Amino acid sequence: MKKIINALRDLIYNITDYGLIITVILVMTIILVWRFDLLFSRGIDKEIIKDLPIVNQPVAEKPEPAEEEPEPDTDPDKEPVTEPEPNDETPAGVIATISIPQGSFPSQIAEILLNNNLIKSKDEFLTRCVELELDTRLQSGIFDIEVGTPLDNIIKIIANAY
Repeated sequence: MKKIINALRDLIYNITDYGLIITVILVMTIILVWRFDLLFSRGIDKEIIKDLPIVNQPVAEKPEPAEEEPEPDTDPDKEPVTEPEPNDETPAGVIATISIPQGSFPSQIAEILLNNNLIKSKDEFLTRCVELELDTRLQSGIFDIEVGTPLDNIIKIIANAY
């Protein structure tokens, strides 16, 4: 009788073990299929990324025509007029409309932002996304972002973290 009880107990333990193994394999398969579907989505048009327009392309400087120098003022009370120095920054108010395809990785988003002159460095963008813990919350869609917006604000706009 004791042999039958031990055999039955071993059978129950084996069924339980195999049931747990099959459950773990099914759960892992479901998770992998779900994540791979996002990673390898066939609905993404990969050609869109390289066809994006570049905002604020550098314009070749035209040589200024030589101007005749005006005669200097001899009035000692008058202050000399100084012209403002040229500014290398992008003019304020320029809006870049970017389109981030569904399933884009942060590195692809950084490339899009770099092509639209919204960021200066892909590595800086990616590092800051991780520091802000928003690297997994970056979203797809169409965004209007002003050129010259601080990096943190750009990340928060794309992650809808405002």
